[in-house]
Amino acid sequence: MPIAALAALAAALVWAPAAQATFHLISVREVYPGSAAHPDSGYVELQMYASGQDLVGGHALTVYNAGGTASGTFTFASNVSNAANQQTILVGDSGVQSAFGVAPDLTASGIGIAAAGGAACWAGSIDCVSWGNFSGSTPSASGSPADPSGIPDGMALRRTLEPGCPTLLEGSDDSNDSATDFADASPSPRNNSSPIAEAACTGPAAAIDAKPANPTNATGASFTYRATPSSGASFECKLDAGAFAACPASGIEYPGPLGEGSHSFQVRAKNASEEVGAPAGYSWRIDTTAPTTTIDSHPADPSPGASASFAYHASESGAGFECSLSAGSAPGSFSACPSSGRTYTGLADGAYTFEVRATDPAANQGAATAYDWEVDNSLADTTPPQTTILSRPPDPSESSTASFTYESNEPGSSFECRLDGAAFAACAASGIAYTGLANGPHTFLVRAVDPSANVDPTPAGYSFDVEAPVTIAPAPAPLAPAAAPAPGPIPQSSASQLETMIASRPRRRTRDRTPTVRFRSNVAGARFQCSVDRARFRACRSPFTTRRLRPGRHRIRVRAIAADRVDSTPAGWVFRVTGGRGRNRCRHGGHARRDRCARRHKRRRHRA
Repeated sequence: MPIAALAALAAALVWAPAAQATFHLISVREVYPGSAAHPDSGYVELQMYASGQDLVGGHALTVYNAGGTASGTFTFASNVSNAANQQTILVGDSGVQSAFGVAPDLTASGIGIAAAGGAACWAGSIDCVSWGNFSGSTPSASGSPADPSGIPDGMALRRTLEPGCPTLLEGSDDSNDSATDFADASPSPRNNSSPIAEAACTGPAAAIDAKPANPTNATGASFTYRATPSSGASFECKLDAGAFAACPASGIEYPGPLGEGSHSFQVRAKNASEEVGAPAGYSWRIDTTAPTTTIDSHPADPSPGASASFAYHASESGAGFECSLSAGSAPGSFSACPSSGRTYTGLADGAYTFEVRATDPAANQGAATAYDWEVDNSLADTTPPQTTILSRPPDPSESSTASFTYESNEPGSSFECRLDGAAFAACAASGIAYTGLANGPHTFLVRAVDPSANVDPTPAGYSFDVEAPVTIAPAPAPLAPAAAPAPGPIPQSSASQLETMIASRPRRRTRDRTPTVRFRSNVAGARFQCSVDRARFRACRSPFTTRRLRPGRHRIRVRAIAADRVDSTPAGWVFRVTGGRGRNRCRHGGHARRDRCARRHKRRRHRA
């Protein structure tokens, strides 16, 4: 348990002054005159409001009649055993145990408590209570009697627990006025061996309402605070490493000057029983040092005025900035500007002064830092930049993602990119990537825009083909053998199962001008049609060898035909025929070579 909580509990359970073995810190807690049904069940209950109050031997409880004459004095023959804070002692008539099941610590037959009026006093003048039509006087002040009409039948007169802890008997609960301190309640006798039912209270919780800013350049500090509950609360405050000391309920001010750096304040509240609640705290930093500003980059002197950019920083993080631009000898005018920098455009020829100053989070404003330069628009840059592509995808590319990087010959340039027929749009200087590209040809263009807004009129470009492999789903597993169906065409509902698959094909880049493709279908007995480039589909069979192709990009497509159905998604392959040595071997050389070439071409045409 935290130290503060232990201290609060100790303060609640032990009322000052410190407990000792005595009998003085005992009050009358409850008076019951008995009832019409059980006239011999009357009792007076005493209660300790500090520990160690067990030396009751030889001390007496006295009961008075309405006129103030003692009607009975009942003296303890010995001390009681239990002396904890809130422990009770019961002085009762002979019928208390049979009526309530609780044995009195001192049985006083015929105790004679009159419901119409009377008084009871503990140990002479230590504590007294009066009620009903009591008209006499008591050794200890009891004020106005409680229940002026008498204690109702079957009810007891019990002390209320205010204004301190509402669940704990405390010295502050006795105002010496019986009408104020007591009220009717159902009888609940407790002897010295009964368990303690009361619960200790904690002090009121403190909260801070007004406090200095954090950070601040003020060297003084003012606080206001409050307590919950607020009734009867007092306060103690401390600053930094100081000790808690009493402070006004209206608030406290520390005029200072407090030193630069971090400070802390705490306030705690106490109730009328000196019970201390949880403290409230606040920490803040005093900063009286103004920040300095450094200009990191600025235009050359002289320079054109189409674009004049400045970058700057402050000596303290979190600072805000104000900038001023003045022409010639005109005075500057400061206004807020971004921490990322300030750019001015369209400046006329002449002398200019740029100033920037910083204000830190504590509201300290630093001196302005200035830069002077000449604007000469005859120096304006009208030369457009040159753009170069640094990296690009291969051609053809087997990936549907294409990444590019590029550069400009002028530092500080920005870039605009486009793909295929899209419009130019800004793109990052670090590069760009396109994803999900469809198979087929694509064209990428990029152009640089220099700091003077000159645009490269001849964008850098690159054209390429995407030839991502087409994933062909495997044929469905055959079903278990069943009765053979009647001969006839395949039902139309099975059309989705007709597929064409390429078994072998030429390389992506090949020197062979008459490449060969082998293919098959997942439906037995299927026929095939082939198409080369944009030619119409014609009947073919596997293997299929094309006619002589020119160098360049080509595409072969094959589709299966089964009964009355045609594969709606032909299998295809895109490749490139490259030029090279030997492409005219049949045209050059001896008669034997020309004859071999002629025979080979004749065979291929026959197969086609």
